Amino acid sequence: MPLFLNEEIFPDVRLGIWAISESSDDFWALSPYVESSRSEFNALYKSEQRKCEVLAVRLLIKEIIGDNVQLLHQDNGKPYLSSGMNISISHTRGFAVIIVSHSKQVSVDIEYFSNRIERIRSKFMRDDENASSQVKLLMHWCAKETMYKLFPEDNLTFNKMQLLSVDGNDSTGIITAKNIFRNRNVSVYYRTFCNCLLTYAVL
Repeated sequence: MPLFLNEEIFPDVRLGIWAISESSDDFWALSPYVESSRSEFNALYKSEQRKCEVLAVRLLIKEIIGDNVQLLHQDNGKPYLSSGMNISISHTRGFAVIIVSHSKQVSVDIEYFSNRIERIRSKFMRDDENASSQVKLLMHWCAKETMYKLFPEDNLTFNKMQLLSVDGNDSTGIITAKNIFRNRNVSVYYRTFCNCLLTYAVL
């Protein structure tokens, strides 16, 4: 039952990470949800990896918040909890992540390091941005994904977000990113672990 991290990163802001080593059958044995919903779940999610990612998020919610909380979604796709708490979700190969708060808007993203990020750099990099390494490229990608989730009503494109500066090293630090649509700068925090980059922001 690998709860990798359960940390209060700011007052009323908690970050949870699950290291996925279970099968979907293992997750169902641990799940707070009733077995009768399993056939519907399996019809919705086909791949074993995707099933495990979704079920890991369920277990994170159970471990960090409690059993009687449902994950719901607004019309724009933004997740929220039946308890009224704000939540943001991300997952990548081997990990699922949530960030939750009662009073603050929160967002999170995680991505594993791979050469794929170099192949798609033209998709998310602006002409006035520069990234000289795979770490810096992934910082741009994850920070912009985090910004997109933080402002779902803006429908931000990659070109409407800009990384202004990075204060830190390849392991941990703070990215200053700009929502050009709102002309607003946001601090996006980052850390690396287990060949992954994690970013999160709080408003």
